[in-house]
Amino acid sequence: MKQKNKFDGDIVIVGGGITGSSLACLLGEAGFGIILLDADIKSEHMSEKNDPRVFAITIASERILRKAGAWVFLNKENISPFRRMHVWDKNGNGEIHFESASICEPTMGYILPHRDILDALHERICDLENVRHIKGVSPIKIKREADAAILDCNNEQQFKTKLVVAADGSNSKTRELLNIHYQKYDYRQSALASIVTTEIPHDEVARQRFSDDGPLAFLPMKNPYKSGIVWSSSPQWVEELLKFDMATFHSELEAAFDNKLGKIIESTERKVFPLSRAQAEHYVQPRFALIGDSAHTVHPLAGLGANLGLLDTASLAEILIDTFNLDRDIGRLQVLRRYERWRKGENRQIMYLLDGFKYLFENQFQSVQWLRNFGLDVIDDMPIVKNMIMMRAMGLKGNLPKFARNHA
Repeated sequence: MKQKNKFDGDIVIVGGGITGSSLACLLGEAGFGIILLDADIKSEHMSEKNDPRVFAITIASERILRKAGAWVFLNKENISPFRRMHVWDKNGNGEIHFESASICEPTMGYILPHRDILDALHERICDLENVRHIKGVSPIKIKREADAAILDCNNEQQFKTKLVVAADGSNSKTRELLNIHYQKYDYRQSALASIVTTEIPHDEVARQRFSDDGPLAFLPMKNPYKSGIVWSSSPQWVEELLKFDMATFHSELEAAFDNKLGKIIESTERKVFPLSRAQAEHYVQPRFALIGDSAHTVHPLAGLGANLGLLDTASLAEILIDTFNLDRDIGRLQVLRRYERWRKGENRQIMYLLDGFKYLFENQFQSVQWLRNFGLDVIDDMPIVKNMIMMRAMGLKGNLPKFARNHA
């Protein structure tokens, strides 16, 4: 693909996280001239080593990462398939079990450390000659022309391009410069993340316990005794958990998890993240598009945040590649609105579905507690319904972009 001399690149992507980097890989593979602006100044392979965040990656996201060329760069020692899932209500006997074998799939997905995904994407970018990864740079001013967008950056560089994609997170500076309203709802919860070693092996089962103060998830890692945990609760309680010495924290965690995996033997540094749900009023403007957390955030109770971002990435990449192949302008509003119509409605549905789950499981009315426990048990005895839920959650069904399908 040839780029016109008057442009510095076909597309400037602001944000070198998972969504921005995966888009750079997909579009770089397709031949676009890409400039990836990354505010992070750390060098390659220097993602934060004590980052305890792990992501439950769906089959759809696995396919996107494979087609982006990044999967082969993942540390094989840290690719952790999970084949079963167990969900239960702490305030009752209701529970539900999912198993990939019931739909003839080898796995439900993979648990991957955040830093591993990012490092793999950045390694792939190093192989793409038409992708320039520029670190320590972020936009401070935006100008729009009829056929171009111009970014003035903090290092006095200027970039002229056909399209700017904002992938710079929930506090997106690009979105702010575009004056796009970001409607945010504070859940009044925080999430504590850590990696723990347990007395009993996890057997490749992802487990999630719901209670009226928030969900607690144990995500199985490659080592059969290690799990990544995400514990969502009130900011006050999470702050207490952060202050506890290791023995007290382990004792509280064992009790909260109903001792499903026995004693907690050890744990890594605990880190805390505030939780909110947000949606940008617009995902696109002429010459600009938002993806991932720049466009939306969701509650982590189903582990869907990174997966929704990757679906944004794959959807936008498909539309841009198709548009280029038709020799049309990739920055036109009519083109970008196809992406907005595709992803905004689907993301909104997921937001409200997760909100519904959150409030259902946090409701303390006895009648509601009885109904939800009864519902869990009923669905657990309905394999057809369970399999439909599982296939949708795994990214095997739905309006998927071609990069998320089995054949593309």
